[in-house]
Amino acid sequence: MTDPPAASPHPAVSVVIATWNTRDLVCGALAALGRTDLPDPWEVIVIDNGSQDGTVDAIKARFPATVLLCNAANTGYAHANNQGIAAARGRHVLLLGSDTEVRPETLRVMAGFLDARPEAAAVACRLVNPDGSPQMSCRRFPRLRDAVATYLSLHFLARRYTMHGFDFFASREVDQPAATCLMVRREVLNGLRGFDESYRILYNDVDLCKRLHDMGGRIFFTGETEVLHYGSVTTRSAPAGIRMEMYRNILLYFRRNRGPVAQWVLAPLLSVRLFMVTRSLRAFSLLAVPREGTERT
Repeated sequence: MTDPPAASPHPAVSVVIATWNTRDLVCGALAALGRTDLPDPWEVIVIDNGSQDGTVDAIKARFPATVLLCNAANTGYAHANNQGIAAARGRHVLLLGSDTEVRPETLRVMAGFLDARPEAAAVACRLVNPDGSPQMSCRRFPRLRDAVATYLSLHFLARRYTMHGFDFFASREVDQPAATCLMVRREVLNGLRGFDESYRILYNDVDLCKRLHDMGGRIFFTGETEVLHYGSVTTRSAPAGIRMEMYRNILLYFRRNRGPVAQWVLAPLLSVRLFMVTRSLRAFSLLAVPREGTERT
């Protein structure tokens, strides 16, 4: 296991990882990065969102070359990643989940893909479960009907959206891969001004890809490498308040991209789903239509 190479003013890749109470997982992610075979200089930036599990001390002790940014509280996934993007110096930025382990060739393959294809603004790769099976990590941009089918758990009606039958061992252009492992040209991220922080937890990567697409950028998937992904550890253990924010983010995306009808169609459905999980009447506050101009940060 090695740390990133000695500091360089012009690293090829900046790896940005946001973490919240995932000490063992993020240390595993950093250890895997230490085995990379990328020959060029690179750097790792970790943004800790007020973890209470010893994450910061563990990183300082085991990975001293890591650039560590510490927030006093959980500022949300989007804001934390924007902090990392602002600190990044690489020509490419790899947005990486704290619950991942890259393969030794991953950084080299993904950076090489962007370097060889000037038409590509971003590239993702295969995400796999611990048993080696591919995760369904690529989607088309969702329509309102896709959201209704998904949140009614009628997934067989959303096969177009989920790209059922996708070949995760081939390479092709895609709409919106998960930002669990997404490498983007730094100038593109700067042009987008990073993530929209209105989406604190969910749909921030969908929105990022949609804005990139709308400005004419092209996103690709490569089947030439893979990343182990343990799953949404943070969101699975999220308290009621965080879950409320997650559902607000879903509604926000569809209001902005599918019009006001999305509020009337999805808000009752999401309210009931949230109530079934939290058993809190606060779930029905999703039915209130936000005042215009209060959603963006």
